[in-house]
Amino acid sequence: MKNVRRYSEKPAEQLAEQEALLIRESIRLLARSFEPARAIREMLHLLSELLGLNRGRVILPDTERGDLAIRYAYGLTREEMRRGRYAPGEGVTGRVMMSGEVLIVQDIDAEPRYLARAVPRATLPQEVVSFIALPVEIDRHIAGVLGVHRIRSRKRALADDIQVLKTIADMIGQVLKLNRLIEERTARLERENRSLKAALESRIQSGGAWGIVGESPLLLEALHQVEQVAASDATVLLLGESGTGKELFARALHLQSPRRDAPFVKVNCAAIPETLFEDELFGHEKGAYTGATQARPGRFEQAHGGTLFLDEIGDLPLQVQVKILRVLQERVIERLGGHKEIAVDVRIVTATHQNLQQLVGAGRFRLDLFYRLNVIPIRLPALRERPTDIKLLVRHFLGQLNQRHQRNVAITPAGLSSLVVYPWPGNIRQLYNVLERVVLLATSDDIGEAEVDYALVTEAQGQPLEVPAGPASPAAAPAAPLRPASVVREYQHVGNDEGERIRLALAQTRGNKSRAAQTLGLTLRQINYRIKVLDLTNC
Repeated sequence: MKNVRRYSEKPAEQLAEQEALLIRESIRLLARSFEPARAIREMLHLLSELLGLNRGRVILPDTERGDLAIRYAYGLTREEMRRGRYAPGEGVTGRVMMSGEVLIVQDIDAEPRYLARAVPRATLPQEVVSFIALPVEIDRHIAGVLGVHRIRSRKRALADDIQVLKTIADMIGQVLKLNRLIEERTARLERENRSLKAALESRIQSGGAWGIVGESPLLLEALHQVEQVAASDATVLLLGESGTGKELFARALHLQSPRRDAPFVKVNCAAIPETLFEDELFGHEKGAYTGATQARPGRFEQAHGGTLFLDEIGDLPLQVQVKILRVLQERVIERLGGHKEIAVDVRIVTATHQNLQQLVGAGRFRLDLFYRLNVIPIRLPALRERPTDIKLLVRHFLGQLNQRHQRNVAITPAGLSSLVVYPWPGNIRQLYNVLERVVLLATSDDIGEAEVDYALVTEAQGQPLEVPAGPASPAAAPAAPLRPASVVREYQHVGNDEGERIRLALAQTRGNKSRAAQTLGLTLRQINYRIKVLDLTNC
């Protein structure tokens, strides 16, 4: 009651100032908060505190139940909000929602359509209480209802209150519109994220089904290109270093194509003697040469209806390149010693680690054949370009190797880190070979950083891999490295006399192993290995 009398006794000038403050604060709320519950409740709070328009509530449709419910309020208890539900067209609130009109109930006790459902009459002041309900619009559509109680005996004109309430209703409509747009955009982004995640998982899973393990962007891009061209018969050229998985990608291309149920035939051009190329590719007729006791189809005929994978195409002799070009142009072959053309329906997939354009410039590869093969070039990333995949590959290979060799070997996180930073000049093939040797020569089930570093050093130098027996075991003199290693330095055997030098270096660098390793001409992993072997962990 005190609150009500205080507002009714305010002079008109003061109420005008309060109205201006209400509008300014409401605008500030719109600019500051995108949370509808916070912004709308604060506006209803300001209506009550500054203008005496009490127990404000915003009623919105409940799409699940098909009725109207109080969503935001100030001055109402949770129980009162829970009770405030209205069927379409029911009571004052339902009528405003359907008609879009402003309804003013001068005396709630004298209006039968006023239901007093949310707020019991006994909790309101005993004097005459009015109720004002206004539509809340979004883009000229009725989105909800704003309702407030008002003491009728006020010095402030009702028309002024109606005008302020219309302004606040418009602001609430803007808050709801903005929230709706944010929700729609968020839902759309969530759908897109789910779709992208499903596509990514599908690619990873499908790649794994073909033996292609990894999820790095470069690898997924190559897989995506394979998916894009798989359904066509376009000639594909796989480019990449040795050991990057070109045969796996060629098989993946075949398995995704309509030719998946037909043969997949592989030819390694680098492994065929020059004199046997034509016979290998095109076959021969009986009597074509001495020893040809029966006719034999070549690889093109064997791959009829399917895919022929020509690996290391850069090693193809020039005279054979001419015949390959004819097959690509006319889709026919002739066997050695034969005189009839045989139609072949094959999809050609080629691969090389060489730069074919340089071979063309050197006169070792035909330019017209290069254009025929280079229809769809797909570059396969080197392992050092996809370091995030190394851990996945290690786990994948260890599972295979443990099963094959009946072992139960695991690599520690520190050992795994060493594998990740190694440059892997031989790519995936080299990684697999190193892991297989580590698994076979492991003396325990856990392979640590020192053992992995030792394996990588000997790998870089082309030495046979030997597991060090202990601190005093001598190491053979290192052979000349076959390839310079960019991560590990030349291997140096561990001598007992190194302990004092390492202690001194660590003392001079105040225990900084990286700086101590630099002063001794070692890498961080080499000094860590020596500290472990020489039992210098306490220095």
